Amino acid sequence: MPKSTEDKEALLNAAYDLFKQDPERYGNESAIKELEETVPGFSERQYKSAWTRVISLFENACKLVFRWSTDKPPGTVFELPDENRIFVDDLTKQCRGFSEDQYLEALEYGFKKAIF
Repeated sequence: MPKSTEDKEALLNAAYDLFKQDPERYGNESAIKELEETVPGFSERQYKSAWTRVISLFENACKLVFRWSTDKPPGTVFELPDENRIFVDDLTKQCRGFSEDQYLEALEYGFKKAIF
């Protein structure tokens, strides 16, 4: 039975939440297994796609922040949330289908990862 848009959003949100719980914990196989248990009824391809999209969101957030930080002098501070949409618009184009809050949380993650 084909899944509705709401069902697919629920899968993507579950994958997002799984990543946020512990970004370092899950590899592809363990994440897919966890998603199968949490949100049953999807194909393996759909689980892989949702997990890959979430990984891509956080990787792209880190890349945007890194690119920004290398262009700025040391000590430059960026205030979150991104009210001027300096990063959110780029991230939205690169990784479609997430909520505004999820984009902002991904950027916050990117800034935390960029701190050495």
